Amino acid sequence: MAKAKKEVSVRKSGYDTGTASEFLVLSNLYRLGVNAFISLGNKKSIDLIVKAKNGSSISVDVKSVQGYSSIVVNNVRAAANHFIVVVVYKNKFADPTVLPDFYIIPSDEVAGLLKNYKGQLRLLKGSIVGYQDKWKPLQV
Repeated sequence: MAKAKKEVSVRKSGYDTGTASEFLVLSNLYRLGVNAFISLGNKKSIDLIVKAKNGSSISVDVKSVQGYSSIVVNNVRAAANHFIVVVVYKNKFADPTVLPDFYIIPSDEVAGLLKNYKGQLRLLKGSIVGYQDKWKPLQV
């Protein structure tokens, strides 16, 4: 009698999701020819730094969610040359053959997209659809 295949479950950890997302965004930036660096630490507001050819820099805050509908962005602040990259795994975080969706949003546009839900500031997927795969502002 054949043994049933045991289903592997993935521990849902925000830390794991966040770390995976930072490296995935960094990988995409390198693939686009962007000179970028990851900042280290667990309590940071800037996840990546993009160095432009003219010597200036852009900061990037990566936010990610394993599910689909919204993402908490309570600590996002508008700043010049600062972007939010939202990574949505579409409930397929554990499947590396399924690429997540990427939304690249200038931080000064985030406030106009926010919804307050039970005391948390959130970006709803429907409000950021126009930012999907808009990598161009980071290609400096």
